Amino acid sequence: MENKFKFLTKHSLSKKLKNKWFLIANIIVAVIVIGLVNIDSVVKFFGGDFNNDVKINVVDNTNYYDEIKNNLENVSKYTSDSKVVIKKVEDEKKAKQKLKDTDDILLIINTDEQNVFKVQFITDSYVDTIKYQAIVSCLNNAKSNIALANSNIDPNELAKISKEVDVTRSFVSSDKSKDEESSRSILSVLSLIIVLPCFMLIVFLVQMIGAEINEEKSTRGMEIIIGNVSPKTHFFSKILASNIFVLLQGGLLLLYAGIGLLVRKLITPTSTSIVKDMASQFDISEIFDVLTNSGVINKLGYIIPLIIILMVLSFLAYSLLAGVLASMTTNMENYQQLQTPLMVISVIGYYLIILSAAFPGSLFIKVIACIPLMSISLAPSLLLSGEIGVSVIIIGIVLLAVLDYLLIKYGLKVYKVGILNYSESDLWKKMFKAVKEK
Repeated sequence: MENKFKFLTKHSLSKKLKNKWFLIANIIVAVIVIGLVNIDSVVKFFGGDFNNDVKINVVDNTNYYDEIKNNLENVSKYTSDSKVVIKKVEDEKKAKQKLKDTDDILLIINTDEQNVFKVQFITDSYVDTIKYQAIVSCLNNAKSNIALANSNIDPNELAKISKEVDVTRSFVSSDKSKDEESSRSILSVLSLIIVLPCFMLIVFLVQMIGAEINEEKSTRGMEIIIGNVSPKTHFFSKILASNIFVLLQGGLLLLYAGIGLLVRKLITPTSTSIVKDMASQFDISEIFDVLTNSGVINKLGYIIPLIIILMVLSFLAYSLLAGVLASMTTNMENYQQLQTPLMVISVIGYYLIILSAAFPGSLFIKVIACIPLMSISLAPSLLLSGEIGVSVIIIGIVLLAVLDYLLIKYGLKVYKVGILNYSESDLWKKMFKAVKEK
């Protein structure tokens, strides 16, 4: 039995790895992942007017030009890599004529006794929402500064009004810290990045097991296989081979992401504006310092093993269910219908991650994090963000282990009956009868 089990496992795994579509699919996936990591560089490569200078011409009828210009220069923070060019013009009529067939912007500033000044925003082309809102926001800031300056407020008092408030973050309990608070936010984002590939791999795993078993049944090759090996050997060889293949595919995804980061570092050594601002928020060294100061790094010694155990047991549960369901069906169309509830369960867990941010401390979400099949999507994120403790994820692991045991014990009985069944009549009766048998 052992030799047959090894042979079937190696054969199933080799069949998947040597398939030309495996190579083609991974080439496509590698290109997509590397491209997504460097999406800003890809967009720039094909060109466009997104990095053209933003030219703002100003007709000032108020003598507030200097203050308005200083504020408009802040528009560059919101306009990707575009440079903002601000120019004062005198002739309003000629300025309007020059707008023809250009993306330039003309601002006509007029006095307004009730509201300091008012603005006409004139263009020949449409302006995107981000750019428009940025300009309006800068004009509002300029208006506020001018209004304060014209109110005869003492310069020292005016400086106090303009100065940002000094906020010191502190906690009542001495065991809490700002770094720990920041680390929870960082880890919640990182957990989403980890959970999404897991979700994709689970979908891939369920599809693959169903397709392989139904292929053997449709070609009547299953009769030959089961005539030489026991259903138990066949069942577990499929489960093991599929899980190894999925884990290998997951490792390749990590490799592609690593290559993408390396390519990004080589082709974009420095970034500007929005890209730079986003990168600064996810600086690796700063993240590591925050995690170290908060004490999270010390906790990873037991958090990571728990998450890995949860992932392995979840992958096993999904693959066992997929194998049992595939044995009950006679074609891929029927299997697609049976696997739908599995996909819905997995999706529910993923969406609850997003809802957990809106409902912190929700008892309902914490309970769902313990439920098998959904815990793989929800529990790692909640654990890393501090929403649940180790005890909750241990409960989830125990329940998963129980589910895996029941699937092995009773699912194998169903598999033995269903694997050579090619008729849909009285199938469920046969399955329930098989489960009841000792």
